[in-house]
Amino acid sequence: MKRLEPPQSCTQNREDFVEKDRLLLEQAVEKVARFGQQVGVTPEQMISLLDSGITIRDLLAFLASKTC
Repeated sequence: MKRLEPPQSCTQNREDFVEKDRLLLEQAVEKVARFGQQVGVTPEQMISLLDSGITIRDLLAFLASKTC
């Protein structure tokens, strides 16, 4: 049985969507890194925390607690 391929327009829409997601994620990471640096946490320290198992939610709470 021959596999049906999606129309070119669907493939292009999916690629556009993935590219938009990548850009949004990149912008979010840049903002978190900038905020971390403002409160005295380096990107390397944030990566280390994430590698140790902290969630993004907990990382953001940790960074927010450093502003008080």
